[in-house]
Amino acid sequence: MTKVLVVEDHAFMRDMLREFIDQEADLEVCETVESGEVALERLKEMTPDLVLVDLSLGGISGVDLIKSIKVRYPTLKCAILSGHGERRYVDQAFEAGAEGYILKGDPDELPDSIRQMMQGQRYVSKTL
Repeated sequence: MTKVLVVEDHAFMRDMLREFIDQEADLEVCETVESGEVALERLKEMTPDLVLVDLSLGGISGVDLIKSIKVRYPTLKCAILSGHGERRYVDQAFEAGAEGYILKGDPDELPDSIRQMMQGQRYVSKTL
């Protein structure tokens, strides 16, 4: 079972992501949090397999959160989930250490993208 920590500042989106991911037999959202700061605190007490991070968070940005996670937990897989499809954001995410960049517009690709990243592959949304 792959455990996913979701970091998303919109409550509706957090709930939708939990519902969508939890439908998969091999995936489970272990927790959802509303900010990067809360995520860093919760990571002291939990061990997800992957952190799914919204790019545009209030407070610490998604890219900066991934940088912080990679310093503290270098083997923890991270992916950006974003509505922004510009190349510069994708580049920033990978420079920060992300294993994937997933666009919010196509939720059907989310489960397979998580599986690919857990197998050690980088993932970029097909529409990019």
